[in-house]
Amino acid sequence: MNKPSVSEIIGQNLFDTIYEPIVKLENTQVFGYESLTRLQTDHWNAISDFIEEAEQDGMQKAFELLTIHNAVKCFHKNGDTPLFVNISYDTFLENREELQETLLDNGKIVFEFLETSRLPQERMNDLDEQLLLFQKNHKTKFAIDDFGSGYADLHRVFAHHSDFVKTDRLLLRDLFQSDGKKIFFEQLNNYVKKHHKALIVEGVETKEQLTFLQDIGIPYAQGYYFHKGDKKKI
Repeated sequence: MNKPSVSEIIGQNLFDTIYEPIVKLENTQVFGYESLTRLQTDHWNAISDFIEEAEQDGMQKAFELLTIHNAVKCFHKNGDTPLFVNISYDTFLENREELQETLLDNGKIVFEFLETSRLPQERMNDLDEQLLLFQKNHKTKFAIDDFGSGYADLHRVFAHHSDFVKTDRLLLRDLFQSDGKKIFFEQLNNYVKKHHKALIVEGVETKEQLTFLQDIGIPYAQGYYFHKGDKKKI
């Protein structure tokens, strides 16, 4: 069978949505969910390969809007449960009306800005205005994704308003082989909290990692230790 085009995959909406829980560590109860997209075809090795090709074909915004729509449509938790959805700065800025309609349909959305996304300095004022607009009209919250990789450094974390900072899942690997990493997580949590944001540590896979994060006061975490994701409606 010939490999379908990116446009065909998007046009036929050949995606599944899974929901990975974000857990509040003080009581290990589910705080919210992040929506993740998976392909219904094996013509790409991973969703990241598909996204890269979508960017090359100029289809990134169409892909992001469709996957956000899919995530919201299948999400049926009560209004107090936040849904984290991934989005680039360009898609957020250039599709205000459609995104507002999505927010009205669902209620409580956290826009999670992609780690590979960056914005020219001259557009930062536009971003600040739109962040405030969504915050005022819809009580929307915002997260910086994958701190420690790509463009998600300290400068980006504090370049604009955000409520959550999420770490790159790779940062947690080899945690107990590096005292430096232990100190890093503790200091990062203190720094983020000082600036009125909440840290979400991704990539938790073991009980030992969970215990360490609880001991140093990390508020939230996610990873395969808690759940492998649920494709059904929730």
